[in-house]
Amino acid sequence: MKLLEKLDRIVRPVAIPNLTEILVIGQVATFLLTLLEPGFTERLNLVWDRVYEGEVWRLITFVFFPPAWGIFVIFYFYIFMFLGKTLEGYWGTVRFNTYFYVGTLMTLLVGLIVPSEPFTGLYFQSTVFLAFATLNPNYEFLIMLVLPVKVKWLALLQFITFFLMLSSGVPAIQLMVVASLANYFLFFGADLFRSLVRIRTRAKWAASQMQQNKSVKVARHKCSVCGIDSQSHPNEDFRYCSKCEGQHAYCEAHLRNHVHKT
Repeated sequence: MKLLEKLDRIVRPVAIPNLTEILVIGQVATFLLTLLEPGFTERLNLVWDRVYEGEVWRLITFVFFPPAWGIFVIFYFYIFMFLGKTLEGYWGTVRFNTYFYVGTLMTLLVGLIVPSEPFTGLYFQSTVFLAFATLNPNYEFLIMLVLPVKVKWLALLQFITFFLMLSSGVPAIQLMVVASLANYFLFFGADLFRSLVRIRTRAKWAASQMQQNKSVKVARHKCSVCGIDSQSHPNEDFRYCSKCEGQHAYCEAHLRNHVHKT
């Protein structure tokens, strides 16, 4: 049995329907509480040192940590709801929950490496977008409600952003990115590898075809009667008949001994 199928069997008894709505409602609530009490989210993020001191709620609340986007957070909630519902509809409740639980678990584990640093669920949750883009690469988003851009190019931009974060030098951010990408490649790595193999195979075939086409020389002249050409008979003097309709070449033997084509 494949690894993901085994994980699905483990998750199935605890799978939560409409998980996206729960996440968005929780993040909206924490965002509003932050407006009322600045600094409230500091009680939500995952800090293992604080967990050891008894703040065990952080093991759950870090997934409800909202993005600090100001008024633009509304677009985040809308897009995340759309992406999550689409993936849950495509995968089913169990597989979508598996994707979320594995990302959560990986973030919990990497948080142990630097237990004094804060971790959130925003990084692995952002790979929901990468998952959507992998399954629907040609779907178009309207940037600023005007410019249509295929989601695969936006996903490429997110990958670039992730790799820039890996060079940021901030351990917590680097670890969250690693956990997020590990979660994504666990689910899509095999398919991406097969796609790369197919692309490479097609590229090699196209290159061999081009090489063959270059090696095959097309004869400049060919007798319309006997079929000999300037490549097989380079010393033959080919002529074109002015009485034939179209361009028809003939060798010396058939230039004056052929039926005119009309």
